[in-house]
Amino acid sequence: MAYITTKDLETFSDKYSDDESMLQNYCDSAEKIIEDYLGYSPESREYTTEARGIGSKFFPLEAKPVTEVSAVAADGESIDLSLIKIVKGTHYIALDDDSFFRSKVKYSVTYRAGYETVPAPIVTAALQIASLLWESAGGHLAVTSQSFADMGGRTFQSFKPDRFLETLKDYRLVKADY
Repeated sequence: MAYITTKDLETFSDKYSDDESMLQNYCDSAEKIIEDYLGYSPESREYTTEARGIGSKFFPLEAKPVTEVSAVAADGESIDLSLIKIVKGTHYIALDDDSFFRSKVKYSVTYRAGYETVPAPIVTAALQIASLLWESAGGHLAVTSQSFADMGGRTFQSFKPDRFLETLKDYRLVKADY
């Protein structure tokens, strides 16, 4: 399920095209660029993360925000879900009694993470990037010109999507290596 559509892109950019597949490519590419930047897909979906504990109170998962945990196992043995809490707005779970996830124990967590409604800043950045991709296809991206008497000057500037991604830094998944 895409969170920006070709119709959204046309409305946002106030340009229209008969080539629906080309516009879909721009939308898909923009969403992929955002997913790569964030470190996860912002759309709500199911995940299973398997990793060894490191003796920490928090267990990191692969996406955020975690909205529901449906199963947790330690070395293949189920853990009662009433013993698990989600650290609100993050990609971490913790044990309700504040004990540690034991080192070298293999944990498996099945959960739902992401947004039911993708936040407006993410949607806007995706539309900006898709529009940037569309505009760059014509070869006239950010052309500026200025005339001086009999001489004319023309400058081409190359823009990367980084300026749109910077607005999403608070949504990024911060990964810590231990």
